[in-house]
This record gives sequence, structure tokens and C-alpha cells, in this order.
Amino acid sequence: MSLIKKLQTTVVLALAVCGLAGPAQAQDKPLRLVVPFSAGGGVDALARLLARKMQADLGETVIVDNKPGAGGNLGLDWVAAAPPDGRTLVIITNSLVINPILTPSTKFDPQKSFAPVSMLAYSPVVLVAKSDLPVSNLPELIRLAKASPGKLSYGSCGNGGIHHLAAEMLKGVAQVNLVHVPYKGCSGASADVAGGQIDLAMMSVNSVAAFMDSKRVKALGVTSEKPSSLLPGVPTLAAAGGLKDFALEGWYAAFAPAGTPAPVIERLNQAFHRALADAEVRKALTVGYFEPQSSTPAALAEFIAKESVRYRRLVAEQGIKGD
Repeated sequence: MSLIKKLQTTVVLALAVCGLAGPAQAQDKPLRLVVPFSAGGGVDALARLLARKMQADLGETVIVDNKPGAGGNLGLDWVAAAPPDGRTLVIITNSLVINPILTPSTKFDPQKSFAPVSMLAYSPVVLVAKSDLPVSNLPELIRLAKASPGKLSYGSCGNGGIHHLAAEMLKGVAQVNLVHVPYKGCSGASADVAGGQIDLAMMSVNSVAAFMDSKRVKALGVTSEKPSSLLPGVPTLAAAGGLKDFALEGWYAAFAPAGTPAPVIERLNQAFHRALADAEVRKALTVGYFEPQSSTPAALAEFIAKESVRYRRLVAEQGIKGD
């Protein structure tokens, strides 16, 4: 092989490693968005919407690969062990930070095993009550709970999830005793609070939106620091109950395996940024009760560090245990 040919080959290989070569040169593998949960849920819907847009934008194959199990840990472990070539990403929620705190045997470290790519979206977590519960706002609920300690029940999407933690945080800050009923997924908890089998539920809004629209449940407040534009007229729990320092929010973000080169991360970050800025994508996300929000990799890394501190303190203060 001539010297010039060797140099050309070296350049092409270097560009491929950095993710800067064109699709015909470097992208011999599809870009895989791993969803560590079952198909049909909120994370899956978000990933598939972004995959379609990114495939058209990047001119390469982008697939969604569902790898459910162990509360998300199976898929997260799989991505953490994947080659750091920018061809495998995970689309994940608060579980990235919560799972290692509640399950010490978790293999991955949220800050060491992954390279942050971009924040993708937020989704309000809302406290709802069954329609005939004699309360219309959070102060009334707090009074009722204090008058009947241990009598009111609340459902969550599962033990150790963001919904469970948000409700336990509410119990601690408001100093009330509510009985936790964990479900294996959000649909069961949503159906049971709408049917009156449980008194309350702490849920992602997209899980209970239909029941809210039909007046089968009533929203008492969202857990975020600020009111959500997706739920006009619904206050924050902090403002409604005068609860100091009460704020938790459901989020969705993209990560690559640790060691993925910075130019690759930047290319992927910009692809997500363009997808989330697209008018059709933003409209579809809003309809699905997502608040689209991209970020820089550095901002996401800082956010994850703060979330780790926040959840670790919350779990310790409330004595929350995993499965």
C-alpha cells in the first residue's frame, strides 16, 4: 500500500472513531437508543419519536432497543458495558440516580459509568385524589391525613421510583402518615385511584391525564419547583401547602458509555438539540405531556451530581428502602 493510501486510510479511520465521517464511511452500525423499560411506556414513546427525527436528520439508521428488567438496571448495565463509539446510547429517567442508592448491588455508577449527552424532557409528577375523597386541595388533604393517621393510602408506579420518593418526601415535609401501595407500573395505580380502590396516587401526568380529563380523579398539585404549562391551574405542592424546599421532577436524558470521545458526544448532543427544536416534535411531546428541554453535556453532568446528593439525602431522611 502506498504512503498516500495509508495516510488516507488512517484519516478515514480517525474520523470514524470521532464520529465525524459521513454515513457511508463511519456509520456501518445503526445508532441504537436503548430503552431499559418495556415498549409502550413514556420513555419508549419519547425514544421512538426522537429516533425518527434523528434518522432523517443524520441520514443513518437509528433504532430503539427495549431492554427491560430490574427497574431499568438491565439496560443500563448493558449500555455501560457497550463500546464507547457513539453507536449505543441509553434513554433513561431518574432511575439512573435512584437505583444505585436503593440497590447497593447495582453494577453501574451514574457519574462514572456514563458520559452525559443531553437532557431531553421533563414530565410533571402530579398528586391526584379519587373523585369522592372529601378534599379539593393540599391543605385539606393534610388536615384529613392528620385527623386519620395511617388511614389514607397512596399508589405509585413502583417501590423506589421517583413517584414513591416524591410521595415520601411529601409525607416527611407535611408530617402526615400515608400508606404506600406500590404497583408494578403506572397503569395499575392510575386505574385503581380512578376506581376508588386507593385514595391517592403520585403519578407522571401522562399516566393519569385521561382520568383527570374525565373527572375521575382530581389533581391536588405538581411536585416541580414551578407550575407546569401542561397543567394550567394546578399549583405546585410547595406553594399549595406552604412546604419549604419541596421540589422533585421527572426527567428524561440521554447517556453514552463512559469514555466516548468528546467530538462524538458533541455530534450526538447537537442531533438531539435539533430534534427537540423541531416544531412537530415539540408539538407531539406536548400532547404526550412532556416538556422538551435539551442541555449541554456539561450541564447534564452537573445536574446528575446534584440529583445524586438530593436523592441520597431524601432516602436517608425518610428511611426509604428498595425492593
